Amino acid sequence: MATIHVEDWAGTYGSPYLVLSDDPGSDAVHLVEDGDRLVRHAAEPSDAGPHRSLAFVDGVRRLEAALYRFEADTGRVARAVAGSHACGAVVADGSARPAFTRERVRRLVICGGDLPFEIPDIRGGWRWESRSVHGDDPEVLKSQLQLRMRQEEGVLAERLCEEGHLVVVDGPLHYVRSRDLPVMGYVKTHSRALLGPEHHRELPKLRPGERSSLFAIGERYSCYLRLVPGSPIAGPWTGIVRLEVPESAGLPAAVRVVDQAAAILPRYAGVAHRDPRAPQNLQPVGALEARLRHLLGDPGLAYRAVREAVAGMSA
Repeated sequence: MATIHVEDWAGTYGSPYLVLSDDPGSDAVHLVEDGDRLVRHAAEPSDAGPHRSLAFVDGVRRLEAALYRFEADTGRVARAVAGSHACGAVVADGSARPAFTRERVRRLVICGGDLPFEIPDIRGGWRWESRSVHGDDPEVLKSQLQLRMRQEEGVLAERLCEEGHLVVVDGPLHYVRSRDLPVMGYVKTHSRALLGPEHHRELPKLRPGERSSLFAIGERYSCYLRLVPGSPIAGPWTGIVRLEVPESAGLPAAVRVVDQAAAILPRYAGVAHRDPRAPQNLQPVGALEARLRHLLGDPGLAYRAVREAVAGMSA
C-alpha cells in the first residue's frame, strides 16, 4: 500500500533524502558487524545527567564580493572573490550549559589565474588574507572558500579530540587528516544508497535511539542512527542520520564510540520550531551556525568594506 508523507525539512533546504529509487548501492561497502545481517542496536538511553564530553564542530562561509584584476596592456582579466569563513565548537557534557569555544573568523581574497593581489586593511577591523589558485572559473574560486573552511574544521576537530572530547563534525570525515583519532562524522543528507537494496530498505525500521550494524566505507566505519520518532505524516527516513568513525582504532573501539553517540545524540536533536532542518540538525550545531554568522558581521557592511578597500588602491 502506498502512503503519502511530508518531508521533515522546510522546502527551502531541499530534502535530506535524495536517494534515487533505482540506486543499487555500492559494491565497495560491506557490513563488518553482525555477519551478513543488518541488525538494529538499541542504545542505553541518556535522557538526563552528565555524559562524556562532546565537542560539536561546524563552520559557515559567505561570499562577499566578486573581484577581477584587469591588465590594460594585454586585456587580460583575472577573477577573484572576497569572502569569509568561520569555524568553532560547542562543548557539552550534560552537567553544565553547553558552551561555545574556539571560534575563529578568516577573511580571504582568493585570486584565480595565478595572479594574486592584495587589498588593503581599512578602518573597522576589516582585513583580508590573499590566496592564489591556478583556475579562473568563478565556481572554482567559490569552492576554494568551502575547501578552506572544511580544512579549518578538520584541524579544530583533531585538537579537541586530543584534549579528550568525543568530537562530532557536521559532515563526513573527508577533511580530518588523522585516521587515528576517534573523531566522528555526522551526515544529515543521504544522497546515495551505500548498502545493497536488501539492507537499505530495512533502515526505515530503525526506532528512536537505534543504530544499524556497522559497515566499512573506505577507511571508515559507518552506521545509521534514528534520533527521534517522526510525526504520523513524516516520511520513513525522518530523523535518520549517518555516523562515521575512522577504522584505524579497530572494530571494537568503533562499536563503543557509536554506541556512546547513539545514547547521547538524540538528546540534542533539533526541534522544528527553532530549526527548519530539525530533527537532523542538532541543537548545538544550529546554535553554533547562528553564532558564527553573527561573528562574520553584517553582509552589507562586508561588501561595503571590500569596495572601500579597492577604492583606496586607486586613490
